[in-house]
Amino acid sequence: MADWRSEVRSRLAPLRLDPAREAEIVEELALHLEELERERRAQGLSPDEAARAAREALSDDDALSNALLGVVRPARPPAVPLGGSRGPRLAPLLGDLRYGWRLLHSRPGFTAAAVLTLALGIGANTAIFSVVNAVLLRPLPFPDADRLVTYWGTAPEKGLPVVALPDGLFAYHRTHTRTMESVAAFEPRGGMTLTGQGEPERITAAYVSSNFFEVLGVAPAVGRGFRREEERPNGGLVVVLSDALWKTRFGGDSGIVGRPIRLNDLATTVVGIMPPGFEFPDRSRIWAPQRLTGESFNCWCLSTVARLRPGITPEEARRDIARVTDDFALSRPDVFPDAKPGGSRIVVRSLNTSLVGDVRTPVLVLLAAVGLVLLIACANVANLMLARANQRTREISVRCCLGASPARIRSQLFAESLLLSAAGAGVGLALAWWVISLVRGLPADRIPRIDEVALDPVVLAFTVGIALVTGLLFGSAPALRASRVDLQEALRDGTRSSGGRASRRTSDAFVVAQLALSLVLLVGAGLLLRSFRNLMHIDPGYRVEQVLMAQLQLPYQRYPSDTVVQGFYSRVMERVRAIPGVSEAGVTNRPPLSPGNPQDNVVAEGLEPRPGEPVLVANIRYVSSGYFAAIGTPVLRGRPFAASDLESGTRVAIVDQSFVDRYWPGEDPIGKRVRHVGDPADNPWLTVVGVVPNVKHAQLDEETSLQLYELFGQVTPWRMHVVVRSQLPPATLVPAIRRQVVSLDPGLPLFDIRTMDQALATTLVPRRLTNVLLAGFALMALLLAAVGIYGVVSLGVNGRVREFGVRLALGARPADVQRLVLRHGIRLATVGIGLGTAAALGFMPVLRSLLFEVPPFDPVTFAIVAAILGSVALLACYLPARRATRVDPTEALRSE
Repeated sequence: MADWRSEVRSRLAPLRLDPAREAEIVEELALHLEELERERRAQGLSPDEAARAAREALSDDDALSNALLGVVRPARPPAVPLGGSRGPRLAPLLGDLRYGWRLLHSRPGFTAAAVLTLALGIGANTAIFSVVNAVLLRPLPFPDADRLVTYWGTAPEKGLPVVALPDGLFAYHRTHTRTMESVAAFEPRGGMTLTGQGEPERITAAYVSSNFFEVLGVAPAVGRGFRREEERPNGGLVVVLSDALWKTRFGGDSGIVGRPIRLNDLATTVVGIMPPGFEFPDRSRIWAPQRLTGESFNCWCLSTVARLRPGITPEEARRDIARVTDDFALSRPDVFPDAKPGGSRIVVRSLNTSLVGDVRTPVLVLLAAVGLVLLIACANVANLMLARANQRTREISVRCCLGASPARIRSQLFAESLLLSAAGAGVGLALAWWVISLVRGLPADRIPRIDEVALDPVVLAFTVGIALVTGLLFGSAPALRASRVDLQEALRDGTRSSGGRASRRTSDAFVVAQLALSLVLLVGAGLLLRSFRNLMHIDPGYRVEQVLMAQLQLPYQRYPSDTVVQGFYSRVMERVRAIPGVSEAGVTNRPPLSPGNPQDNVVAEGLEPRPGEPVLVANIRYVSSGYFAAIGTPVLRGRPFAASDLESGTRVAIVDQSFVDRYWPGEDPIGKRVRHVGDPADNPWLTVVGVVPNVKHAQLDEETSLQLYELFGQVTPWRMHVVVRSQLPPATLVPAIRRQVVSLDPGLPLFDIRTMDQALATTLVPRRLTNVLLAGFALMALLLAAVGIYGVVSLGVNGRVREFGVRLALGARPADVQRLVLRHGIRLATVGIGLGTAAALGFMPVLRSLLFEVPPFDPVTFAIVAAILGSVALLACYLPARRATRVDPTEALRSE
């Protein structure tokens, strides 16, 4: 022991410390060493082994270890050539990690706080990145998916952001494009009715051109795809099944290929089975040939998917398709009466981008938000590490005196930081797994590819990466601060652990950053919540409460005429109205909040556009009498449809207020006439008998568009929705309605059954999810910021106990001390709120597309958020300020 004490004194000699202070340091080290030896002996080691283990445990630094052991260790072996053992190189790192683990294990409170804080930040980032990876980053499961695009036309002057293709125009594109290897068409038509295999079932289906699978680069796993002749009007009844449908309804029997099944009451031959997982488009489970003539313009309903030639960009493809469309439009003035050179507007998007749609912006906003949460968590843990480093100033100073270099000190502290971030990542992965399990349960028709979200290798690699970056980020300031300690000052301060002005300034900067980032998140969440509140308070033109919707599609073979179709739906409505609890019932081809939006060019009598003027487009709905009462839409002027209208022989219509404002502003529209554009023999005049409010048919935040309602019976679609208003819970009526349908036709399935409340909730899923997550992240950031400012002010109070004791002893009032503490916290909060406001002003325009009737620079939101953040910061400062007023001057002075 004497030799050991001499060695320590020789190491301390260059500092020229006061002899008494030097003796105190040596004695404290000796006492600490004796305590370690006792602990090792209690663990069962012999006295010699306990002494050796204690001296090794006192420090993992080689120089300090040699000083404590009082022995000369063998020199390290020379560097191992490339390809040799790396054990000696890893020894310092492993030693730092072992030592860091022991220190963290000995301080469970500090470790738990840091790990939990990091777990929240890392877990949230992992969960959101898993969504980004699945929805935005992961390529589509097709060969050379980056060359797959889709395109459409647009006509903003007609209020049409998307214009699908007619058969004739698609055929021209197919043969005249120069930038695309091939172009395919598809049309999701809702589904087919499968019978003869148990209960009748409605199966999601798509009608596709014969080259659809070839363009995507996916061949059937069993059987074949479609032949070119099968897409002709009389090309035969054939289908391809999805792997899921094949296994669930046909038991995975490969013999089904080549055999007929019953679809839409027709014998249809199965020619192929697609590979597992293929369900494009719209989660289809059956594909049938699209009937193409190459000349028809009756239905502008075809979507496209195309494969670009190698080296062609989407912009080059857009110019090419626009050129081809111009050529075709100018050659067919009967179809395109307002065509002019360069008038075609085409949008080309990668297929992946097109499938993502409007989800991209909310997902990226959430990714940015969790990034800010992680930065706030890093700042919080960095402050904890700084405070702990200040408490260890004397320990680190002694280690430096005994030979530890600044690099070794930094290495040790970085090792502790990496251990904390690794533990935080582990807990964060568990949190992310739980969040992902919830996210995967969201409706896949509203968030594309959401069912592919998973903790896959890419996500795990991301988690490892952010754990490393996080550890380095929050460990940098404490490591640099500790490695620059003033040895003489630290040793002279004795047991005090104040970190000095530089350390306090660093901690203050971290708190300011936390508050600023928190304000950005809170403002974003506030704007979205106000936007959602505005959205939920608008009048959609109908009442969603107590309304049930269900769909029927009649097979053409059993219902071959308009009279038969009308008679069936009339009987359905009579029987449904007779069900106890039903207030009203009607049918329509498209109820509110349902996908699809039939449109057509319409003109008003006496207001036909002149040559070259655009023809306006209206949304078309076919509805029965009783429909408006069923959905709760009032008739503003005129009257609703009546059963007598079917007997009068006069074609009638009801229009919405926007239609009236466009064609007959300030006039009485009742008795006016409108018709579809086209041959007057096929498109007779419709007499307006009523006006209804503007209805939000697709989304609550959609732009107002013209609506034309025609009477079902005068037009008779085979597929209709039954809409029922009930005095009872709507779901309880489903069995009774199903029984009535089965009594009329046992082969008809009732499908797409949902209440209007459910339909509304489904349309709001992306917006609601964004709001909930962003609000959660903002509250998490607010909590972390409050903890951060509380910790800094509280540590400041602890470091100034003697000062406060002297002030109180000299006559200062407790209120003066309290103001002194609060002033520091309020100054930090003010700077943080100011910087956060400036940052939010720059960031909020990103949210513009997500807002509804709220400006991105809404002063009310900014003011409320600043007040909330300021109040939370003030409360966090008040608690340690109140504690400062309770300092006992006698005890404070005696402790010094």
